[in-house]
Amino acid sequence: MNIQSVRIKNFRTLKDVKIPFDSVTTFIGPNGAGKSTVLRALDWFFNGKPGSLTEKDCSFGAVDEDVEVQVTFADLTEKDRNELGKYAPAGVATFTAWKLRSPSGAETLSANSKSYAPFNGIRSKGSAAEKKAAYNELRTADPSIGLTAWSNSDAANQAMTAWEAGHTEQLVEAPESLQTNFFGFNSGGKMSGLFDFVLVTADLRASEESMDGKSSIIGRILERSVDRAAADEEIAKIVEESREKQQKVYEEKFKGQLETITTQLNEVVKSYSPGRVVTVSPAEVELKAPRTTFDVAVLDGKTETAVERQGHGFQRTLLISALQLLAQSGAASAEGVICLAIEEPELFQHPIQAQAFAKVLRSLAENTGKRIQVTYATHSPYFLEARHFDQVRRLTRSSDETPVVTVHLATIAGVKAKLNGVLNADTVDRQLDGMVANQLAVALFAHRTFLVEGTTESSVFYGIGDKTSLGSLEAAGVSIVPVGGKTSIPLAHAILTSIGIPVYVLFDADGGFEARAMAKRKAQEKIDEERGGHVKANRALLKYFGRPEEDFPSAIVAGEVAIFDDHLEAFLSTNWTEWITACNNVEAAAGISLAKNQFAYRTATLKAEGTVPDMLMQILAKAEGK
Repeated sequence: MNIQSVRIKNFRTLKDVKIPFDSVTTFIGPNGAGKSTVLRALDWFFNGKPGSLTEKDCSFGAVDEDVEVQVTFADLTEKDRNELGKYAPAGVATFTAWKLRSPSGAETLSANSKSYAPFNGIRSKGSAAEKKAAYNELRTADPSIGLTAWSNSDAANQAMTAWEAGHTEQLVEAPESLQTNFFGFNSGGKMSGLFDFVLVTADLRASEESMDGKSSIIGRILERSVDRAAADEEIAKIVEESREKQQKVYEEKFKGQLETITTQLNEVVKSYSPGRVVTVSPAEVELKAPRTTFDVAVLDGKTETAVERQGHGFQRTLLISALQLLAQSGAASAEGVICLAIEEPELFQHPIQAQAFAKVLRSLAENTGKRIQVTYATHSPYFLEARHFDQVRRLTRSSDETPVVTVHLATIAGVKAKLNGVLNADTVDRQLDGMVANQLAVALFAHRTFLVEGTTESSVFYGIGDKTSLGSLEAAGVSIVPVGGKTSIPLAHAILTSIGIPVYVLFDADGGFEARAMAKRKAQEKIDEERGGHVKANRALLKYFGRPEEDFPSAIVAGEVAIFDDHLEAFLSTNWTEWITACNNVEAAAGISLAKNQFAYRTATLKAEGTVPDMLMQILAKAEGK
C-alpha cells in the first residue's frame, strides 16, 4: 500500500489542492508556498491527536468550513484487502480515507465519509428486497454507471464501492447514518501494521526522538530490530519470585503479631456488634514487571554526554542516521509500508552528507523489497534529481488578498506530447539522463529561467546583470542555465514550463559557420554536414516556438525567444568592441589562451567600457520578465 494522491482542503495555506505522489515525492517552491504544510496535513491525518487542530488551522479564517485531508492508497496487497475488508473489495485498485475537522471541532476519520449521492438511497434501505429494487432502478435509469446485475447485497455493495473508488471527484458528504469511523486508525486500528507515516520536522529535537518510546524514531527502530519478549519473560519470572518471597517474609514476620491484634480487636468489636469479626492480615504484594527500555547517549572520546548537549549538526546527523536505519529495518509488519516525510533534509548537513543521505533514501524508495515511500520539502538541489523531474511538485502562491496555492508538475508523457513533431520519443529518452541530470537541478528552484546554449553566454549575461546591479539576477530569482547546445533547448523548455517556471530562451542561428569553417580549411563534405545540423536544429527550434521555419533566421528579440544571427562572439566583435579589448586584456594578464573561458568572459563583461549593446539589454529584460 502506497499513497497515490492526497487532497487537502481548508488546511492553513492550502485552500484546496490535489497532489499525486510517487515513490519519492519532492516538494519545492518559495518560502510560504505550503510545502511543509502538505507534510503536516498528512501527519495530522495519520498521527494527529483529537483537538490538535484549532480554528487557527483553517485557511485564512474559514472557520465555518471543514478541514479535510483525503488520502488515496494504491498497490493494495492481499493483507491490505483482508484488513480493510468491505472498504477494499476485489476489483478495487485503490482505497480512499477522509479525515475531517468540523466547525464544531469534532474530528472524524472514515473510509466512507464520502459517497456517490445516488448510492445513498440504496444503502439506506432496510431489507435486501428494498435494496435490490432501488439498485435495479438506478441501473435502468443510469446505465452509464455500469453497475453489475444484482446477485446479493454484498456484491451490490462491492460494485458501488468499486465505482466510488474510481470516481472520487464525484463524491459528496455521506449521511452520518451511513458513515463508519476508523478509531485508532494508525495505532491498533484498521491501518495498524499496514502503513506507518513518520514526519521529521525542521524543528524536531534529536533528544526527543532518541528516547525509547512508541512514537520516537529510536523507539520504532527498537520495536522492529530488538526482540524484548525473551528478556521480558525472564524479568517477569524474577519479579514474580521476588513477590512470592516478599509475601513469605510478610507472613513470617507479621502473622503472629497481626493475629494478636486481631484477637484483641475482636474482643472489643463483639461487645458492640455481636456475630461479626475482623481480620488483619498481610496485604498481597503487588509488583509489576517493568518493560525493558534502552537509553541513547553520545560517547565523545571518553566523555559520555546526553544527546541534547550536542551541536545542531550532530543532532541532525543522528536523526538522519536513525531515520535511515528505521527504513532499512523494515516496515511495521511483513507487508507494511513506512512513509518517511522530511522537512528540509539538508538542514545542518555538510553538502557531502546531504548528497549521501539523498542517495540512500532514493535507493531505499526504489527498492520495492524495502517497502519505503519518501517525501521531502526541500530547498536543496542535492535532494532533487532532475532526471526524476516527474516526481517534483512545485508549489507557488499567488499575491491575491486571499492567496491561492497552485501545485505544478510535469509528466514524461506530457513533455513528450509538447515536443511532438520537434523531438521524437526516443530522442527525449536519450537526452533525459544527460542534459537534464546535469543542468536542470538548480533551474527547478528558480522563479524564472533563462536558457542559453553554453557557459559563455551565461557568463556574459550574469556579468551584465552584475554590471547593472551586483547580484540583481540572483536576487530576482533568475537562473541562467546553459543546456550544452541548441538541440537540448526544446526538452529543457518543455520540462520547466510544464512545472510552471517562466522561461526565456536565447540561441545562435550560426549563420557565419561556413566562413569560419572555410577559414579553418575544412573539407566541403564536413561543411555540408555542419550545415545540415544547423539547419535541422534551427528549423526545429523555430517550429517549437511557433515561428516561421528558416534555415538561418535573422537576429530578433521576441516574446519567448531571442536569436543571434550568428553567435555571441560574432555579435560582440561587431557591437561591443570594448568587450573584445577587455577579454584580450584578461587573456594577456593570465598569460594563456582563455577562449570560451567562463571566468574570462564574466570578468571581461564587468571591466568592458562603453555601453552594453541594446539587444543584450533587451534580452536580459525579457529574461527578467520585464
